[in-house]
Amino acid sequence: TDDARLLRACLFLFRSGRGEEALELARECGQPWRAIGWVGGGYGDVGDGDNDGAMEDYRARRLWKRRCREIAALMGRGARNGGTDAEGADAAPRRLHPSLAYEAGILALLSDAVDAALENPVFESWENAVHAVLSAERGIVEEEVLRMHNRARVEAAGGKDAVFPFPGMVSDEDEDESGASDAGAILGHDADLGAAMEMLSRSPFKAVREGGGDPFRNGMMSFMIGGGAVQEYLEEAAVLAVQLREEDEASFLRFAVHLVLYVDSVFPELSTRLAVPADDDGTEYGEVTLREFLLLRYASFLASNRNLWSQVALYASLLSNQHMIDMYADFLLQVHGDAERQMTLEQAREFFPEGADIVVLRNVVRDMILGDQEDFTRFPGEPLAPSGISPVNARLMRSIHWMCYHPEHMPDALVCTNMLLRRFFLLNEMDASDPSQSNLYDSKYFIEKVLPTNLVDMAVDQCGSNIIGGNAPHVPEPMVQNLKAEFVSFESFLKAHTKYAQFLDVISKTSPCHNAKSGASNRGRRSAMESEISDKLERNAFRQRKVAICKIVIEAARRASDGWMDVLTFAGGWLVDLDDLASIDAESAVDAGEMELRAAEMKEIRSTVLPAAVSMLHDVLGKTASWMEQMVHDIVDQFGGNAAKDILVSLFHTFDETYRSSASQAPMMEVVTTSQAAPAYWYKKAVALSSIVANDSYGIHETFSDDEMEKLLRLVAESIVGLQRTLDVETIFE
Repeated sequence: TDDARLLRACLFLFRSGRGEEALELARECGQPWRAIGWVGGGYGDVGDGDNDGAMEDYRARRLWKRRCREIAALMGRGARNGGTDAEGADAAPRRLHPSLAYEAGILALLSDAVDAALENPVFESWENAVHAVLSAERGIVEEEVLRMHNRARVEAAGGKDAVFPFPGMVSDEDEDESGASDAGAILGHDADLGAAMEMLSRSPFKAVREGGGDPFRNGMMSFMIGGGAVQEYLEEAAVLAVQLREEDEASFLRFAVHLVLYVDSVFPELSTRLAVPADDDGTEYGEVTLREFLLLRYASFLASNRNLWSQVALYASLLSNQHMIDMYADFLLQVHGDAERQMTLEQAREFFPEGADIVVLRNVVRDMILGDQEDFTRFPGEPLAPSGISPVNARLMRSIHWMCYHPEHMPDALVCTNMLLRRFFLLNEMDASDPSQSNLYDSKYFIEKVLPTNLVDMAVDQCGSNIIGGNAPHVPEPMVQNLKAEFVSFESFLKAHTKYAQFLDVISKTSPCHNAKSGASNRGRRSAMESEISDKLERNAFRQRKVAICKIVIEAARRASDGWMDVLTFAGGWLVDLDDLASIDAESAVDAGEMELRAAEMKEIRSTVLPAAVSMLHDVLGKTASWMEQMVHDIVDQFGGNAAKDILVSLFHTFDETYRSSASQAPMMEVVTTSQAAPAYWYKKAVALSSIVANDSYGIHETFSDDEMEKLLRLVAESIVGLQRTLDVETIFE
């Protein structure tokens, strides 16, 4: 047992190339004779420095090797007959074999006896058997070099009697008495490691015969063989990587990717010759190299596992630029958490060429906004949609955040913001016949809650600095000015619509009529003076109450009408470009097709929204005029005569902006049209609406259909009738 342990340790040292340590170990364990027996393999001195044990004689060396081969074969057979199961399970690497087996193994290694080594149980693992084959091939080549070197020296000296620099270097004829210079030699495979490795298939051990079938071991062998074996293995590995799925793919595909990357860096010519396997999942990558193909597969695998998202950018950066952009854009479509968005974007900025990050983001956000979102699936980490917002629209809104992390992306953020607003407006079927039913909550929430408050200003500032690096196209300044006008147009409409909704709420909850009579049961007990004082107080309280409710209605109507007037009188026209798009250079980040689509969408939105805006403005003016008219009738009905006139005159002057700063009061004929509490004031504004629509500088009339124009003319005609009715002072007080 002790001998077996010693010899096993020495075998391990010889296998690891530490022969001197193996000899030293044998001497220290009291077996120097073993060291002397092993030194014929070329491991130098084993004596005390006098070379007494060195076998420097070339003839003795060859004789020693021949005898070692014979002994190794004999010992190996004895060790196998001692009980080793050649067809058993995988050998335990630390199992102790008989000492005979270890000694035979050492001699087989030192004498290049590969046949004896492969039959020895200490070489029953695939790795040990491969080492024995490679060691033998190296030793045989080394022996041939020494033999040729010796022959050349003999020939150069002119005969066997010459004196040589090294003892024992004599002619081949003296090597063997039979005259056969190669007697007992083992013939190698002329450096053909592929043929040498075929010897493993003849091993009596199952682990050795089948071990080469493992794809990783097969790869090791192909690189040891070299030449066409490497190409063949890489192509087979690619096919296997395509066929494997799930956890198996994770390990082997990663191995294949890194192996091909290594080959591409060391042997670029070989990399271009590698064939690409057919992809069985239907994915089309176009004309790509095997390197590109495997990188695409592996990057897609990483993208499918949320825990591995931090590695996607690194591997995507190794792809060609177009595949890198397309692959990473597809990946980012499934990233919706804010922290994950920032992480993946920062990695793209770190690993990708300068300016490539914004190109990726343009593809991501545009694909989300313009893509089909019918089959909605909530991704892991994606926030829930806010109340009142559909999950699809919530995702579209958050997609703009991709472009809000870095100032230089703000012009593109404005491009995509307007793109999304146009989508919302187009999907919102605004009916000009009943515009109050329009649902613009998504658009309002998007601007008020999702977008940065300084988006437009930053976009304009960044456009002027133009700091996007690389070859990424930028958003030109004329385009940004147009985008700013477009965004402000949408914003003004949404603000006006909000004020309009508030006005409708106020007008529906505020009644123009209320009872002014109080204390009628006590009127008979009062004196005439007391009654007169009481009536004055009552009229004054009634007037003050009317002033209060009129103020509420007037303020709501004024805000709503001013908001709609801002839309209709928008400088240059609502949703009309300020600059000619034809002046934008060809390097713009917005291509010609997208600009044409934008122009068509803006035209369609104008044709829908502006008639509705005119209708809603007229609705504000008409409802306010009608409310004021009912309020006047209520005063006249309750007080009549001079009392009603006094209340109305005081009420009208209270809301007369023209004469409020003057000590004198306007004549009744004038205050009827200048006071905001007078019905004629609002009817007059409703009539004037036709002039705004007809103004060519705003282009509003161009958006009206014949039916819409006919409806507007009817409404204006009704307002004219109401104006004429409320302009007559006598009629008002009847």
